[in-house]
Amino acid sequence: MFTKTVSRFIILFFIISSIAFSQTGKLKVGFDIDDTTIYSERAFVDAPKTESGGTDYSWINTHDKDYSLLIDPVITLIKYFRAHGHEVFFITARPGVNGDSVAVFLSKNLNFNVKVDSNLFFSPKEYVDGFKYTTKHRIMEQLDIDIYYGDSDTDIIAAIKADVHPVRIVRSDASIQEYGGNYFGDTQDGESAEAPFSRKDLKYFYKAKVGIFGESIYPIMWKP
Repeated sequence: MFTKTVSRFIILFFIISSIAFSQTGKLKVGFDIDDTTIYSERAFVDAPKTESGGTDYSWINTHDKDYSLLIDPVITLIKYFRAHGHEVFFITARPGVNGDSVAVFLSKNLNFNVKVDSNLFFSPKEYVDGFKYTTKHRIMEQLDIDIYYGDSDTDIIAAIKADVHPVRIVRSDASIQEYGGNYFGDTQDGESAEAPFSRKDLKYFYKAKVGIFGESIYPIMWKP
């Protein structure tokens, strides 16, 4: 009786183990959109304001085809992952109004089908006690993402919150100047508790290939 019980236990152990460790080496790789996959600074600058004075994302989402540029080194990386059988997802903080237009733009330029709520997800930030926080980690957890590439501090924070490996894409100088507030604090300031790092400090981070949250830095060379 004891021998039969042990045998059953061993068989059950191997069944559970085979299920637990049957995963393949296939990766689920996430990418931010703005300043990571595409350079969209011109669209944000020219976008009209909403009645409340905010950015009109419904307009931006329909005008990537007219204003936005592909960031070539990242496009090469996306194609590399797909060529090796890995899954690619896009997770953006843009609101999802007219999101199908973004899917069409990406599909045409990347030569594979991008679809909202399939491999393209919109995850706007939320305000808590006066601070704006990312919500991307929720999507990353749902998708079980392995690696996430993004340019901003909140991209890295979201990945860390979701227990995903974070990789920071180096921004262009134009984007650092225009949208510095979510990049190493704000390297345009460099003198406050909220933004203690200067543009000079960026060179040290880039050279070390590690950022302020311990994230990896992907050293792309690209200018819009």
